[in-house]
Amino acid sequence: MVIEHLTLHVPLALQLQFLQNDARVWTATLAAQPGFLGKEVWADADNREMLHLIIRWQSRAEWLAVPSALLADTDARMTAAMGRPCPVLSCADHDVLEAGAQT
Repeated sequence: MVIEHLTLHVPLALQLQFLQNDARVWTATLAAQPGFLGKEVWADADNREMLHLIIRWQSRAEWLAVPSALLADTDARMTAAMGRPCPVLSCADHDVLEAGAQT
C-alpha cells in the first residue's frame, strides 16, 4: 500500500466548505479509480489552517495510473466549487511497511 500525503493551507473560515466540496468533488472522483482505498483529512495540531490529506492506494502503479486529464478536470471543479484555488503546498508519498514484507 502507498500513501499520498498532500498539504494545503485552508483558512479556518473556509474549512467546512472545503471539507464538503472535497468529499463531493475529489473523494468521489478518486473513489471511482482502481486501487483507491480511502482518504482522510487531518488538521495540523500546530497550525489549524494547514490540512493534510492522507489518501491510501493499493499500489503506486494504480495511483500513478489516474489520468492527468481527470486530475486537472477535478481540480478545476474543486476550484469552481470553492470560488478560489486551494493549491497543494506539498505532496509526498509513503510506502506502508508490513511485518514480514521485504523492503
